[in-house]
Amino acid sequence: MRLATNGQGGSVHFFSCHAALVAASPSTSGRPRNKCGVTVPLDKKSLRAQCLALRERIAPDDAKAASLQIAGHLLNLVPASATIVAGYRSVRGEMDMFEALAQLSERGHELCLPVVAKSPSHKGRGNFLTFRRWRIGHTLELGAYGIEIPPASEPELMPDAVLVPLVAFDASLHRLGYGAGFYDATIHQLRGSQKTVQIIGVAFAAQQVEHIPAEGHDEKLDAVVTEKGVVIVGRGT
Repeated sequence: MRLATNGQGGSVHFFSCHAALVAASPSTSGRPRNKCGVTVPLDKKSLRAQCLALRERIAPDDAKAASLQIAGHLLNLVPASATIVAGYRSVRGEMDMFEALAQLSERGHELCLPVVAKSPSHKGRGNFLTFRRWRIGHTLELGAYGIEIPPASEPELMPDAVLVPLVAFDASLHRLGYGAGFYDATIHQLRGSQKTVQIIGVAFAAQQVEHIPAEGHDEKLDAVVTEKGVVIVGRGT
């Protein structure tokens, strides 16, 4: 594992997040707790529920400040050669990406947003995502799960970098999502194409956990960005 620089010659101190897990403070159930007092669960469903509850407790002012800090980190991480960047419209307390996407657009990157799709030739992996072009200030409409999406009149694009929301992540860059598998299927498809793509998780530092019980179909991230900085782990570690 290596820490990225902050663009000013120094290292970004990433693992000072509030959700670093410790085994020294057992709960009444005998399971360890993290520093926020959340019991460390043994299965994805329990972990997801506890991490979503933790995220919902983040104060709006803190969330806003974090989104501004993340914008700066992403400008340092996403290379200028990434012509097309896929973002997302935040829901359920996810990190707000608007400021980061606005700055990336100003730097010259073309933006796109995910849209739920289904393909009968998708090798049994179920629903996945396509990406439609979006320009700052252009109209969006309500799509699946109440998420705003570009209209069908916008062209589909193949991104060079994908900013991925998440419920939790660990130091090995395993990601926990909502359980539907949209991003896992999509990342698998993108990595199977001939185009090189950078998959970047976006989260609050408090969403880091000690371990996510990954399964065979789960796709690891290439990096995670929080308000504390950037962590990059070589794939397969």
